Amino acid sequence: MRYCPHCRRINPGRPLFCHFCARTWHIRICQRGHENPAHVQFCGTCGSADLTETAGPRSWVMILFKVIPWVLIGLLVYGLIAGLVNLFKPSTVSPFLPVIIAICLFVFVLRLVVSMLPGFIGNSIKKFFGFIRKMMVKAIVWFLGKMWEVFR
Repeated sequence: MRYCPHCRRINPGRPLFCHFCARTWHIRICQRGHENPAHVQFCGTCGSADLTETAGPRSWVMILFKVIPWVLIGLLVYGLIAGLVNLFKPSTVSPFLPVIIAICLFVFVLRLVVSMLPGFIGNSIKKFFGFIRKMMVKAIVWFLGKMWEVFR
């Protein structure tokens, strides 16, 4: 779903153009379909001056709608970790808790920064971290398989 700051309507799905005012989101497109940054006057590929109009800058309300769920998830994770720490060690706080919180905050900030980057850079970073995640899952599965063999 996309919100158009120009006509202030919500468009279902992730369309390239607003269904109501025919403006694009944060890019300008020439008649041949080439995507360009929002600030250019001519198409960088074909040189056409006939570019679409953008809907305008992103609303801070929409940015908050993107950030608030991640903050709530971070608070939920923090609450779960703090609850587990207090469950097993009611008199002391684990020295690993600040490290876990720092890792969660780092992941949150990294996710926020990647979402604000241009598409090709953000997609490259997402692919890299997706590859790392797949390798970590394979390593964990391998480790659990070895542990299963040992304790069987």
